[in-house]
Parts: sequence; structure tokens; C-alpha cells
Amino acid sequence: MTFGEMRQWTERFNQILGGAQCLKDKRLAQLMTDLEQAYNIPILNNEDYNRENPFVVQLYRAVSEARNI
Repeated sequence: MTFGEMRQWTERFNQILGGAQCLKDKRLAQLMTDLEQAYNIPILNNEDYNRENPFVVQLYRAVSEARNI
């Protein structure tokens, strides 16, 4: 993940957090799906992937923890 990509994903995440509560969880779920597809995030926790992609994993976990589901 480049710095520019990280900035774009983070801006999207922050926009979602600042938005209407009724849409927040759906938009966060879609953001997670988009990250999974863009960075081939494995379904199961994979320590090798986590070690090789720390910024992707950190953002993905932050999005996951922001959900109310």
C-alpha cells in the first residue's frame, strides 16, 4: 500500500465515521469488502500476510472495530 493509497482509504474511513449512524455499518462493511478485494486480504488470519502488510491490516482492523455489528 502506497502512502497515497493509505491516505485515500483513511479519508474514506473518516468520512464514513462522520456520516449518518443509520448508514455507517453498511458503508463500513463495504469498505472492508473493498479492502479485501484490493489487497487480497485472506479470510482467515494469516501471520505472514499480517507481517508483510502491516498498514493494510491495521486499517482493516480499525474499520472492523468501528462497526456496531
